[in-house]
Amino acid sequence: MPRPHQAVLVGRGHPAIRATHAKTFELTAEPAVTARATCVLAVGTVLDPNLALLRGRVRLTLDTAGLPAVSGEATLNPRRVISDRVVIRRSRSLDADTLAVESTLTADDLPADFASALADPEREVRLTVEEIGATRPLLRVSFGERMHLPAMKDFAARGTADLTIAQDAPPKEVAALSATLERATAQGARVSVAGSYKPLEALLGAGLPPHPFVYLGAPQRLSAVPEMPTVFRMPEAMPPEILAGREVWIEDTAELDLGTAMRRSTPEGAVAAVGTLAVVGPDVSRETSIGLTTVARALADAGIAPRTLADALAPLGLTRKKLYALLSEQDRNQP
Repeated sequence: MPRPHQAVLVGRGHPAIRATHAKTFELTAEPAVTARATCVLAVGTVLDPNLALLRGRVRLTLDTAGLPAVSGEATLNPRRVISDRVVIRRSRSLDADTLAVESTLTADDLPADFASALADPEREVRLTVEEIGATRPLLRVSFGERMHLPAMKDFAARGTADLTIAQDAPPKEVAALSATLERATAQGARVSVAGSYKPLEALLGAGLPPHPFVYLGAPQRLSAVPEMPTVFRMPEAMPPEILAGREVWIEDTAELDLGTAMRRSTPEGAVAAVGTLAVVGPDVSRETSIGLTTVARALADAGIAPRTLADALAPLGLTRKKLYALLSEQDRNQP
C-alpha cells in the first residue's frame, strides 16, 4: 500500500490567541492557552496519524472558513516525536517537539484579518502538511530471528521497504541480503536502522552487509584491518593515500531526512568532506583479496557453480557481482 503524502490537523480558535511570534507557530491539543503563548494558532488540535509517515520538504497550508488560505514551506524534522503539540520553526532546531524547521511561515506572517479570526473559539482552523518534490526511497532495517527481504521492484515508486536481517543467516540468505542492499544503494536509498545506529546505517547505505565491519575512532589505523569494511568520521587533514585501493562512500548530507544516505566518492573527495561519516570497503590491492579470487577460481575449475561460490563467499564480503567481475578479469588475463 502506498504511504500517504499529506496529513491534516484540525483545531479551533481561542480568545487568547495573538499570533505575533516571528520565529515559530504552534498548534496544541490543550483546550486553552494564555496570551503569553504568542506562537499558538489553534487549541484542541486533533492530530493526523499520517503525520508520522511524512518526510522531506513540505508545504504548510493554514485555512479557515471565509478567508484566503496562507501557505509556506518547511523541512520535516527527522527526530520529531508526535505528541500533543506541533511546533514549526524558522530555525533548524531539531528538538523532539519540533515538527518542521527552516519554515518560510510563522505566526507573525499571517494577515491581520486571519490572525484576528483565530480569537473566535467557534472557528475551525486546519493545517495541511503536504510533501513536495521527490524524496529518496527509505529502507527500514530491523534485526530478528528470520531474514525478510523486501521485493525491490518499484521500490523507488513505493517510497519505503522493510528489511529484517537475521544474525545467523545461512550463506544463501547472506548473498541475497547483499544483492538487496546493492539494489537499494543503486536506487539512492536512505537506510534507517531501528535504534538509529548511524555507523550501521552508513554501512548498509553503502550496500555492504552488516557484518563483519569495523568502526574506527582513528581512521589512520585503516591499514590494520584491510580485509573488512570500515566506518569512521572523516577527520581534518587526512591524506587521501590512506584510502588508496579501497572503495569509498561518504554520507550525503544535502537533505534533512530519516536515516542515512551514502554516495560513492573518490579518496580526494572523501577527505574534503570533513566531519561526515565515511565507509571504505576491503582493500582489493591486498593479498587477502587476491587469495579469495584464487580460491574462487580453483573451486570454479573444480566444477563448483559460480552461484554456489557466491553464496558461500558472501559472508567474507565477496558478493555475487564482485565474484563474477573478479573471475571475468582473471579469465581475460589468462594466456
